[in-house]
Amino acid sequence: MTSFISPTLVRWLVVLLLGIILTLDVASMRHMTVTYDEPTHFRYGQNVLNLDSNRFNDSTMPVTALNALPARLGVRLSPGPLETGRYVTVLFSLLVALCVFAWARDLYGPTAGLLALTLYTFDPSLLAHSQLVTTDLYALGMMTFSLYFFWRFLQRGGWSRAMLSGVVLGVSQLVKYTAVFLFPLFAVIAIGFYAPDMWRSAQERRFDDLRRRLARFSGYALLFLALSLMTINAGFLFDRTFTPLADFPFRSDLFRSIQSSLAKAGTLPVPVPYPYLDGLDWIAYRERTGDGYGNIYLLGEVRTGEGFSGYYFYAFLYKVPIATQLVLLAAIGAYVARFRRVDFLRNEWVLICPILFFTVQFNFFYRAQIGIRHFLIVFPLLYILSGSLLKQRPSLSRWAAVALTGAIACLPLSVLSYYPHFLPYFNEFVWDRTQAYKILADSNLDWGQHVWYFQQYMAAHPEVIVEPAEPTAGTILVGVNVLTGVAYGPEKFRWLRENFKPVGHVAYSVLVFKVSPADLERIKLASTGSSSTPSPRRDRAP
Repeated sequence: MTSFISPTLVRWLVVLLLGIILTLDVASMRHMTVTYDEPTHFRYGQNVLNLDSNRFNDSTMPVTALNALPARLGVRLSPGPLETGRYVTVLFSLLVALCVFAWARDLYGPTAGLLALTLYTFDPSLLAHSQLVTTDLYALGMMTFSLYFFWRFLQRGGWSRAMLSGVVLGVSQLVKYTAVFLFPLFAVIAIGFYAPDMWRSAQERRFDDLRRRLARFSGYALLFLALSLMTINAGFLFDRTFTPLADFPFRSDLFRSIQSSLAKAGTLPVPVPYPYLDGLDWIAYRERTGDGYGNIYLLGEVRTGEGFSGYYFYAFLYKVPIATQLVLLAAIGAYVARFRRVDFLRNEWVLICPILFFTVQFNFFYRAQIGIRHFLIVFPLLYILSGSLLKQRPSLSRWAAVALTGAIACLPLSVLSYYPHFLPYFNEFVWDRTQAYKILADSNLDWGQHVWYFQQYMAAHPEVIVEPAEPTAGTILVGVNVLTGVAYGPEKFRWLRENFKPVGHVAYSVLVFKVSPADLERIKLASTGSSSTPSPRRDRAP
């Protein structure tokens, strides 16, 4: 891993890794049914192509017009237009992979770039979401692109690089509202980057130089803001741009308080499209109230309308391959050992600042904790940072090199053992895969992607009972979200969850239980049914 690699070999290895991503994505999506959120996103993308950006959902964004474009052009690669649109997300994922390689290479060298790209390639969550018509993969991708081009601008300066970075920042606002945090993050990153030079100017009393730097900083900030606003308006088709603030019927307490405090300026026009601000308010309302995203589940506990402190620490611990976690820990340890403050502010600060911010934000202030997919935005940044382990052909010890090579060798074995089901992947900390539901549920395990496999199982086992309405003996199938209480609440299947252990699974999302009449008698479950109780379902997927 630490020896010199020729540029030609580097190029071929990059092509190989990109080919692996493409192959795994295309092959594993073959029988993956449409997930719960995809039709909504796809419909909004179709609307945007029809020049209608009016909002009917809080989280849909103009970027999904790209997924709807192949069907509009008459391209058909899969059973339906939505499935065909998934290939656009796959191609976008390849671009993100290239950016991960390029940034790690620019920082630490080509071998480091290959390490970062390898971690990206064999990340099961990234593989899973790069096959879907949703905004999660686009969000992590545009976050990475925005920070990369901003880093290039900071390093080399120039108005052309500033304009490119500003446009990319604006495009990021068209993929997911999480990207709105990039505005303050860019400011904090820039302050950290320029702070040493400005501090020296102040100490040496070069006030003219300090004023010039501040003026240039302000000019760039205005340029970034103007370009971002132009891009947002174009993405939302200039729909009711400059609507007065007083005319917005806000839902969230946050935006209502802003509207109230600016009551005297209520007639002033808002320089963003109506559906952009409407969606931002809507998603703030849902995140605070819990309206629309249901129950939150972690380690056997169900909560409604509130999340768990540290939720994504648990999700990361169990959903990220152990080999990847070891590489990241080693990279952090090695970097701390050779820490240099100036290099940190000019390079790693661009990566670490958003990693720290989103780690704190999602773990301690974010309530809609419905899956690791929301936290994926930091994954490419972590993988780029891992390249510091191999900075400039480092002199790793023999044992360290062997350990790193072993971890990288084990990584694909762990991930591919779940093929083609990458979305419900759990690492080897959950050795019995039927027990993953005791830790996490929701889109960590079941997002509706398993229906084809469920139908095949039902055809081969017509005697099974699907989610019975009352305690029942027989072979019982229950979806993990129903079993845990994410759907319908925790009481519905408490009798099954607390007294029986799964004996199998269907695509990891549906669990199989064997319950005998003696088992029911032994636990002395009182019957909860009546003559009007519906019969057990046998005709649909959990």
